[in-house]
Amino acid sequence: MLQIGEFSRLSRISVRMLRHYDQVGLLKPAEQDVQTGYRRYAVSQLAEANRITVLRDLGFPIREIGRLAHADDGELARALDDRARELEEGIGREQRRLADLRRFRQEVEAGGAAISCEVTLVSVPSYQVVALRMELAGYDEERRAWERLGALMGERGITPSEPYTEYCEFCDEGAGSGSSGPAGDDTAVMVEVAVATDAHGEDDGPLRFYRSAALPLAASIKVYGPYENIAPVYASFARWLEDHPALRMAGPTREVAHRGPWNACDPQDYLTEFLVPVRKTA
Repeated sequence: MLQIGEFSRLSRISVRMLRHYDQVGLLKPAEQDVQTGYRRYAVSQLAEANRITVLRDLGFPIREIGRLAHADDGELARALDDRARELEEGIGREQRRLADLRRFRQEVEAGGAAISCEVTLVSVPSYQVVALRMELAGYDEERRAWERLGALMGERGITPSEPYTEYCEFCDEGAGSGSSGPAGDDTAVMVEVAVATDAHGEDDGPLRFYRSAALPLAASIKVYGPYENIAPVYASFARWLEDHPALRMAGPTREVAHRGPWNACDPQDYLTEFLVPVRKTA
């Protein structure tokens, strides 16, 4: 048996943390003297202590560590795969933040010059689509909704119509109350992603089939190049709307991807169109 100090040195876990692990039931000593309170650990507990340390360093919460410390290899492997996906998503978010930071830094250095976009008025007919509505942690998580829709379409053998057309709309209602995003999170948003299809199926789980709403009058703004060019578009449109007081926004913006990663190798060749429904004021 090992005294707590000896076990601390061999496991590389502080005595204070070992006492905490004992209190929360994560790693209890093999023996504890009822008179002195001294804790003693078995040599075999070193392997368990090492597993706890690794899981803690990987970011698992205490409750999960307690379960996984004694899990079989299959259960542990599945938990590690899940954690790996979480870390990859986190790395992706941080990489996008870093790219945003660098781009903003360049804009600051250039004097904060705003992008000016050409706005035209168009009408848009309705067409048959398959759609998925999903709550996200923020606007930059839109990719997750597209990945989910693509996976569901593949599972059900739903093919897009030609020419390929997709769009998304961010909706105000429902954010913060769904199961796909953090409930009560003020940054949560609801998005609906849709792909034009010749299929006329019945609603199937999260998938909905319907004809998109026609837009009798919409402001069209086309953005060429990487998706990073999109953010300034809204400020440019707001300035345009301010210069046209006879018009008011009349619904959520529809983002239509004409060219993207699926049909353009170079991000400079991407083409995204923003359709903002508007109405004439009385």
